[in-house]
Amino acid sequence: MRIGIIGLPATGKTTLFDLLCVAGGAHVSHHGGNEPAVAVVKVPDSRLERLASLIFKPKKVTHATMEFVDFVALTRGAGQGEGLGSHYLSQMRQVDALLHVLRNFDDPGIAHVEGKVDAARDAVLVNTELLLADLDLVEKRIGRLEADLKKIKKDEALKELELLKRCRAWLAEEKPVRDLPLTEDDQKLLRGFALLTAKPLLLLLNIGEGTLGKPNPIQERLQRALGGKGVAVTQLCAKMEMEVAQLPPEDAEVFRKDLGLQAGGFAEVLRACFDLLGLVTFYTGEGGEETRAWTIPAGTTALKAAGVIHSDLERGFIRAEVVHFAELEAAGSLAAAKKKGILRVEGKEYRVADGDVVTVRFNV
Repeated sequence: MRIGIIGLPATGKTTLFDLLCVAGGAHVSHHGGNEPAVAVVKVPDSRLERLASLIFKPKKVTHATMEFVDFVALTRGAGQGEGLGSHYLSQMRQVDALLHVLRNFDDPGIAHVEGKVDAARDAVLVNTELLLADLDLVEKRIGRLEADLKKIKKDEALKELELLKRCRAWLAEEKPVRDLPLTEDDQKLLRGFALLTAKPLLLLLNIGEGTLGKPNPIQERLQRALGGKGVAVTQLCAKMEMEVAQLPPEDAEVFRKDLGLQAGGFAEVLRACFDLLGLVTFYTGEGGEETRAWTIPAGTTALKAAGVIHSDLERGFIRAEVVHFAELEAAGSLAAAKKKGILRVEGKEYRVADGDVVTVRFNV
């Protein structure tokens, strides 16, 4: 899964990106110049670590990963082609979700591009630029379709035109496409446009040290302004978390306790992304070679989950042997789980649950 980090200048979004890299042991690709940096971040997973150390004792442990893209800052007018960030809107369309970093801290040494610090205003400003960018794309496609339909009538083109006109009217009312009632067919048709306002959106308040542990009224304002389907709000003190992430583990733990910080603010950001995207994690490990975490959308069948592991497993699928992590940990081994009758045999339509440990039986 690819998450695009966006925001206005001087919001701390690159500090967040650096935090994800340091805390997540990321492999980072810098493309040079003003190209966005890309980091493949290892997802921390205590269940995976316990499976590896207590149950399977493999030669290799492989964590699930998420990819983060740190885009150039957006500014007012980006949706209409102004500013450097506008040149990367097409790349933003290629991510699975957007993580909008909002400045919610005061620092006299760092000027705010809009003057006064106001995270709710900034969220609406950037949302408006994304709406305008989508509206521009939709209007251009409508123009091409109408020109083509003057030459020859096609049912598929007429259907697409009707849907895009609905989108245009919706966007013109300053409503994101993620809130537009759509059928499954509509969603499939729109998928190729990769509309920015159709993507899940995580609003992350980058708070100051003085706000730690205190209620933040801005969260409620954000919910009122932009809350809806596919939108979540969370907060983090990126500067403080970055400082902690660079300490030795024992010092970091003491520092967190002194400040009243929760363990692993970095992990909380990843969890928020997982929840926003509706992802679950399952595990494999039989055989002793590798214990691995796999990420899939909630509701994925055992057959499709097998295909995530390898296409051969999906092609030759016979059955899945399944036990939940907590039950397996309590039993101590797959053999003990089988003896206790908690290792289940499931067919291809079984919906894999978060925390399932799965062994796929298949024909070669």
